[in-house]
Amino acid sequence: MADLAAIRAGIARNLSAIPDVQVSAYLLANPTPPLLQVVPGEIEWDLAYARGLDKIMLKVQAFVALTEDIGSQVTLDKYLNGSGPLSVKAAVESDETLGGIVGTCQVTNTGAVQLYTGGQTPQLFVEWEVEVLARGA
Repeated sequence: MADLAAIRAGIARNLSAIPDVQVSAYLLANPTPPLLQVVPGEIEWDLAYARGLDKIMLKVQAFVALTEDIGSQVTLDKYLNGSGPLSVKAAVESDETLGGIVGTCQVTNTGAVQLYTGGQTPQLFVEWEVEVLARGA
């Protein structure tokens, strides 16, 4: 498998093209919205002979402060679009090889928008699943 830290950094680098949002390759203890962070998920090893292919699933999580009823949702809608300057999908897939360290990187789906109340102010939360295919090490 390609180095997980490098994969997370590559996804965060792609996400940094989205303006006016904090981006982290790692989970943050006290996230300040708007925030996009990368979280590792399941890994399937040896999908091809001789360590030829691993599938690494990651999540990109977004937090948007719920400071206004409609404005916060409008911002989140822009992140959820399939294309455009604020699209998480478009940003993640802007360099599908993450600088040549993986074979491909694709956003496969997103979950439902949820209310997150763990911070100082209520926030809207959503996450995207990202599938990475990389040669095993």
